[in-house]
Amino acid sequence: MGRELKPYDGNMAYIEAPAAPAQTIDLRRLMVALRRQRTTIVLPAVLVGMLGLTYSIAKPETYTTYSSLLLDSNVNRSVQQAGGIASAALPVERIENARVVLESNKLADDVLNLTGLQENPSFMDPPRSAFTSAIGGFLSTVFWPVTWIRDQLVALTTPADVINPDDLMASDATMAQVDPARRLAAARLRGEIRVDRIGQSSAVAVSYSSHDPEIAAQVANAYADLYVQDILASNADSIGQTNAWMRTRLEELQAQAQAAAGAAERFAAENSLVEFSSGGLLTEQALNELNSSLTEVLTEAARARAVLDTYDRAVAGGVEGLTNSNSSLAIGGEVSDELRARLDSYNDVQARLQRLLASSGPEHPQVPGLQQTLISTAERLFIELQAQRAEAQSTLDVANARVEALQESVQQASARNSDQAANFVRLRALQEEAATLSAIYQQTLTRSQEIEQQQSFPVSNVRILSYAQVPTTPSGPAVLRTALAATLLGMFLGMTIAALREWRERSLRTSTDLTEYSSLRFLGHLPVLPAVRRPRAVGATPAATRTPPITASGQTLPVLSRLRPPVIQVPVPVLHYPDSVYAETLRHVRLAGEATGRALPVTGVTSFHPFDGRSSVAFNLAGQLGIGMHSVLLIDADSRGRTLSRMLGLDRKPGLTDAVSGGGNWQDMLVGIANTNLVVLPCGLDQGGPSDDLLTGQMLGQIAAEARDGDFSRVIVDVPPLYPVAQGRAILHELAQFVIVAEWGRTSRAMAETALAEDSLLESRCLGVVYDRVNLRKLKSFLLPGEMENYLAGPKSYMSLKRRMTGR
Repeated sequence: MGRELKPYDGNMAYIEAPAAPAQTIDLRRLMVALRRQRTTIVLPAVLVGMLGLTYSIAKPETYTTYSSLLLDSNVNRSVQQAGGIASAALPVERIENARVVLESNKLADDVLNLTGLQENPSFMDPPRSAFTSAIGGFLSTVFWPVTWIRDQLVALTTPADVINPDDLMASDATMAQVDPARRLAAARLRGEIRVDRIGQSSAVAVSYSSHDPEIAAQVANAYADLYVQDILASNADSIGQTNAWMRTRLEELQAQAQAAAGAAERFAAENSLVEFSSGGLLTEQALNELNSSLTEVLTEAARARAVLDTYDRAVAGGVEGLTNSNSSLAIGGEVSDELRARLDSYNDVQARLQRLLASSGPEHPQVPGLQQTLISTAERLFIELQAQRAEAQSTLDVANARVEALQESVQQASARNSDQAANFVRLRALQEEAATLSAIYQQTLTRSQEIEQQQSFPVSNVRILSYAQVPTTPSGPAVLRTALAATLLGMFLGMTIAALREWRERSLRTSTDLTEYSSLRFLGHLPVLPAVRRPRAVGATPAATRTPPITASGQTLPVLSRLRPPVIQVPVPVLHYPDSVYAETLRHVRLAGEATGRALPVTGVTSFHPFDGRSSVAFNLAGQLGIGMHSVLLIDADSRGRTLSRMLGLDRKPGLTDAVSGGGNWQDMLVGIANTNLVVLPCGLDQGGPSDDLLTGQMLGQIAAEARDGDFSRVIVDVPPLYPVAQGRAILHELAQFVIVAEWGRTSRAMAETALAEDSLLESRCLGVVYDRVNLRKLKSFLLPGEMENYLAGPKSYMSLKRRMTGR
């Protein structure tokens, strides 16, 4: 259905658009689709299920048993330390590694060496079912072309290798040693062995299936034993190879360490680099000692300078300064006993004088005596201070001389040490290299001894939990499970096919398919009518001797008064089934045409695409309209298809195209249908091009006008289809009304949607659409519960009506 275009409204441009309705699943349509496709779903399920059941029943019995291995065995801590066995829980990757080892070719060869199954006829030639062999042979035959093409492509795309003749001889010798029976036995072992993890633990179950229970138990136990041995052997081999490499590496490291130590010693001797036991050079040690002595001498010189400064301040004022001083005198540091005694005497006299002056004043009679005593004491103290100052000056001079001498010695030692710095750095590098190589040698030697100890250790972290027992009951084939799985597979296949068929279903089936996808009116269904026996053909009879036609209900039809065309004996199927759904649909078409109120009694019958049933519908519609007092003219306007003329056997008669091209009067070319009021104007013999254009212009209008004067109450035109030619549309533009015939189940919904969507004139003149060749039994599978089309009669009603009419 075309979309309705509305004028643009600027005020409504930015208003929020209404929310789209939620997409939901229509359960009724789903149930109808499942009911319609039930055969498509059930049939593959039944067939594949029966095939699976037959396969499982025909398959020989199999026995399955298993042995269990613990990959992370609990080993004593001391044993772990001695053997170097890790005790951490195994990750999933290591369990998968164990699976790969158990399913490897090497372990399969070891099992064959232990069990000798390649020489066991029961193992090499197990029983097979004829059904399985037949299926295998059929599949190999079917896929043989694909396999052959694949091999050819591989051969073309694979580059040719250059083969050395010596290598070719060696490979031929190796291939000659491989037994084909052994290869087949190993392949069967790898194909039937299965390794599964037991729960979330680090244990695995090694299971094997065989038609012989003893072989199954033997193989499962052999795999368990050989896996433990393989782990021990692989550990021993890897440790042995590691030891061999380490021994070689130890010899290399020892030689390198000795060479590095010798190079360091030679370098020290060549450059006179003498070291102390602490690791330092002689020049470096001497420089350190000189620096220490210089520091001490600098300290002594600073101390002597401080002592000299003290004496200088004490003697700066002379005797008068000492006498006039009102405070005591203090000399820091170490002083002589004599100077200490004189200082104490001076300070004592000074203190008494100051106390006396403070308490009694200068007029006290003892003041002069104490002042005289203070002067004599100050003179003696001054003499002693001068002596001590001279001694401090001498000490300072000695200290400065030592400082100068030590500074010169440090400069000379630093110069000598700088000359040896580069050599010393090189010596240190050589010594460090020798030390590193020695440490690596010691570590490698220790690790080598540990690995040698582990090589002879007989315990691994894998142990056997349980051995496989000989099974007493078969584990397969699982008949019920196989049949159920095959049935489910078939059902899934059937549902896939059904879904694909439903997805591809795009055709018109029900009235809803038309009304939902287009604006056209639905007029009804035209089911397939039962075949009607065609009477013997008779020639044209004179009008006086013609028998009035009689309908199925016993009424007499009027004979054409003015037209006396030749008559042919062709049955009109709808007249034999007046109570059928087909006849009722044609009555709906007649009522639809009468409801329009148009005076022009010309009705076209066309189709969406080329379809032979269109002409049959036009023929039956004309016959239906001719019942009673009506006379109908049926015109075959399809100059390309000429389906109606061929159906009536008039394709070699002159007709419409001849009349258009001037080959005669169209009334002289009419042919009547016996026992009906139906007259046919064939398409004609002319194949010229101008006739198509004339048909779309004046000719149909002229024929319609003359037909009304010739006592024709209705004119039915068989119009070419709308697609793919343009002739049909050109003719329809000259008609007042027309009906479209759609082939049921063959006409697509898109064609109904777009056929008249761009032609409003034709859309307004279209009475509606009828479905032809409808299978009423299949139609019900497309209908939803409650739809009116569910009440249409089925084909059985036609047969009962026919028996009632014939009296059988």
